[in-house]
Amino acid sequence: MTSVEQFAYGWITPTLALAMSILGCLLGTFLTGRSRSSTGGRRARWLTLSALSIGGTGTWVPHFMAMLGVDVPGTDVWYDIPITALGLGIAVVVYCLGLYIVGWGRPTVWKILPAGLLTGIGLTAVYATGPLSMRVAATVAYDARTLLVAAGAAIVGATVTLWCACVVRGTAAMLCASVIMALAVCSTHYLVMAALRVRPEPSGAGVEGVTLFTMLAPVCVAACLVLAGLAYSTVGFTVRQDTAREEALLRRARDMYSIATLSRAAAHRRRQREGDRGQTAVPSHR
Repeated sequence: MTSVEQFAYGWITPTLALAMSILGCLLGTFLTGRSRSSTGGRRARWLTLSALSIGGTGTWVPHFMAMLGVDVPGTDVWYDIPITALGLGIAVVVYCLGLYIVGWGRPTVWKILPAGLLTGIGLTAVYATGPLSMRVAATVAYDARTLLVAAGAAIVGATVTLWCACVVRGTAAMLCASVIMALAVCSTHYLVMAALRVRPEPSGAGVEGVTLFTMLAPVCVAACLVLAGLAYSTVGFTVRQDTAREEALLRRARDMYSIATLSRAAAHRRRQREGDRGQTAVPSHR
């Protein structure tokens, strides 16, 4: 067996992975918070955007960044694009399912636990797509015991993530929760990678695929666009909400002013009628 190097470029890849995970989880937590004040289809849209943020930029992109530091001594490492992209789809779908279960109605333990189990199993598959997409002149397998530990960590991490996303309130609390969620994401990735076992098989046939650095620019551009779009959605919603609140206050002020004006006019007319009756009642003297 050949040992797999996880930090071929030092600490830059795990640091980038952690930073991206914090951003994605923080934005997803804010989006989930927006869903609490919505109902029906609008709540579903907010939860879907949150799943895209947490599952895509908060889970899959950090996983991709961390895979940049993977190296197998003695052989070149290439990757299959469809399988690599499959992990993104799985991450978004499982977080959609988890957030839909927890995000509708009041979050309870009996909703968070099964949702965390379902999401954690799905995330284990997400983290496994990275090594499965590797194309090397070797046989890639997993140590079952270590993989089970990683799956348990993924379930715990997914449960904590869903709880933080749907329960935590306040900016400071959301920031702390996002750091915890990001640490769970990155630690689970490295636990799954620790279960990886590679057995070299020298052969004359070439290995087909692309390097992750070839996909780095498109992935970074797509992640930035998604983060910008989600952030704009959050800010735009806040602006629209504040504008609607201000318009409601203005309407209320106009209504109160109109009522006060009508009341003053009615009182003025009443006083005039009373004055006219008083003048009519006074007898005239010749």
